[in-house]
Amino acid sequence: MVENNILDVMIKNDLVNNRFFVVSHHQVKSPFRIDVKADEVVYITEIILDLTVDSWLEFHSATESRLIDKIVSAQVKELFNVVTRHKGNIYFSRSSNFNFDVNFVKLKILR
Repeated sequence: MVENNILDVMIKNDLVNNRFFVVSHHQVKSPFRIDVKADEVVYITEIILDLTVDSWLEFHSATESRLIDKIVSAQVKELFNVVTRHKGNIYFSRSSNFNFDVNFVKLKILR
């Protein structure tokens, strides 16, 4: 998959002079915030929206901001393959009370 290749390159770029690290995979349901510590980088890889009406989801951190705007005519589960890099906490806001899942990879640099 193209997303995995992009993710691999992004992780390698963040590991330039660091030999010790931990990579973990996570999934959270409808978060308001994902906490990211100073020695961590989070890469959002996938967002799944469960929509019944036209909606938007915005997420941002200190380094990146994205808006997903979706118009629907019936109930739909919409998958968005995104690869975004975040240093700092990630905040989510949405237009209505719909459910969504966020899949992400966390890179922790060990010193």
